[in-house]
Amino acid sequence: MADTTAKQKRIYVEAGKKLEDASSTAWSFMFLGILGFAALLLVWVGILPMDIPFSTLVMGSIVFGILFLIFILVSLRAFRDRKKLIPAKAREEAAVCRIRNWFQEHYSADAISHGMDEEDIPMEDLYFLRLENISRLLAEEFPEFEASFSEYLMENIYQMYFG
Repeated sequence: MADTTAKQKRIYVEAGKKLEDASSTAWSFMFLGILGFAALLLVWVGILPMDIPFSTLVMGSIVFGILFLIFILVSLRAFRDRKKLIPAKAREEAAVCRIRNWFQEHYSADAISHGMDEEDIPMEDLYFLRLENISRLLAEEFPEFEASFSEYLMENIYQMYFG
């Protein structure tokens, strides 16, 4: 029987992408919440006439009012998350830059290829062998990194040398 409790492989998401997602979520939900409340106000003022019974109008207004309030609360939370992600993005960019510079100072493309005969090895295999070497070198110098961040760095460094 297959092990169904095996951990899912985590994919690293850059802080910049998280920041963009939080920003778009915040602005979208804020816009929809305010637009919804404005529409409800226009209905109650009589500018947007609705030919429905009063009890239905009241009940619909309560339900949609709660929905639009939830939209605004979601947007406020996204704005708060966005505020926290701004310094995280700066820290991540600094760390990646520091690691790339360290890697360039200590290793060349030949060191990563580690004497592989590039003509005899298929391109796919060469890619994985180089990634394996980059992974080993990163793990030796920076063992504290989580696996998903290390994979992100491996791809980043590979593109730097062999892009």
